[in-house]
Amino acid sequence: MQSVGPYRFTHMLGICPVGKAWAAIDGQGRFVTVAVLDAAAANTPGWRESFAGIANSMSQMPDGLTFSYADFAAAEPWVAYPAEVGPGAEKLFQALGQECQPVPTEEDGKPSPVSGVPQQVSGSPVSGTPQQVSGPPVSGAPQPTSGAGAPWAMQTTALPTVPSVEGWAHPPVAQPAPAVPPISTPSDPFDTSGETRIAPVSRPPRNRTWLWIGAVVLAAVLAGGAGLLGGGALGGETPNDPSTSASPPLYEATQLSLNKAKFDAELAPIAEPWLPELGGCALDTEVGGPELPAGEKRHVFCRYLSLSVHFALYESPDKKNAARTHRQQMGVVNRALAPGLREAAKATGGASGAPGSYVEYAGNGHDGRPVCGVWWDRDDSATAVYFETPCAAGIAGNWDALRDVWKRTS
Repeated sequence: MQSVGPYRFTHMLGICPVGKAWAAIDGQGRFVTVAVLDAAAANTPGWRESFAGIANSMSQMPDGLTFSYADFAAAEPWVAYPAEVGPGAEKLFQALGQECQPVPTEEDGKPSPVSGVPQQVSGSPVSGTPQQVSGPPVSGAPQPTSGAGAPWAMQTTALPTVPSVEGWAHPPVAQPAPAVPPISTPSDPFDTSGETRIAPVSRPPRNRTWLWIGAVVLAAVLAGGAGLLGGGALGGETPNDPSTSASPPLYEATQLSLNKAKFDAELAPIAEPWLPELGGCALDTEVGGPELPAGEKRHVFCRYLSLSVHFALYESPDKKNAARTHRQQMGVVNRALAPGLREAAKATGGASGAPGSYVEYAGNGHDGRPVCGVWWDRDDSATAVYFETPCAAGIAGNWDALRDVWKRTS
């Protein structure tokens, strides 16, 4: 029987010009509805991104339609919704302007309802070719609204539809969100051109008397150590003893000790550069800790200044790749929210020297303000770290600030 991911199809619920809605069941016997975008539509520019963008936007809204799992990078992208939320798959297609048509049942030849909780049935799934639907497409994709949730849960930009041409509707076109007010951008930390930005100027000649006095003071400091001027030279103890200067300050040392206990052997390598700086770390197994997202084995949430920092251990490399692809698509769909956002790329960690994948992305927070984020995962494990902050209040629209954090913690 046909299946996608952990779901086995039981029967088809409906068809539309660009995909199908299925009833399915997972390995634990839980029912879901699955929206599958046809390969032809997925290969049409804009459709795959719109399919992912609308699904993410709907899931991030207060009381929105949250999906159980998805694979937006598949040849035929799909999204699964718990059966208890109703006709989730059909609602996703409706938000894309595609009305699903019910499929006749085998028993009486009458159309089965497109909505409702799917029931398990025997036999092969109903097959069929999508037919063109007459009439205007359904418009009105969900708009981001404010509401409760994570400190700044992201929402993708809502996407409207346009009239159909050549068999199905054109993919929705992203509406540019209000741009962050222009700011002066500091020099790019990745810039290696080495060009001189400020012309050197000549200095007036110094007073030789002050140079002589400075030399005497410097000699005294070098001879007696920094404690000479501070009254510590009589103690017989050298302040610059390497055994004392190599240790981190007491507060950072305490945080390091607390944080180490939160990360097991699998998460420790990607978390190690962060450990002295993090605060308030919580495991998904702790009271008040983060919920464990689908596809993950462990999740640790921490704070670093204005950043929300997430460490994730995925069930498999494929699950990690799917999570990374999700954020790449957020970077594509929401590029207008955060000017200066760069394309995803392979990169080498600044602290570890390990090869991996670097992604910049953006979305709308629960209060409607843009949120900027960076994803980093190493090729040698099924772990990843991603950190987010309000684009304006957190980094003043300057992506270089987040890139600097990544270079020091990757």
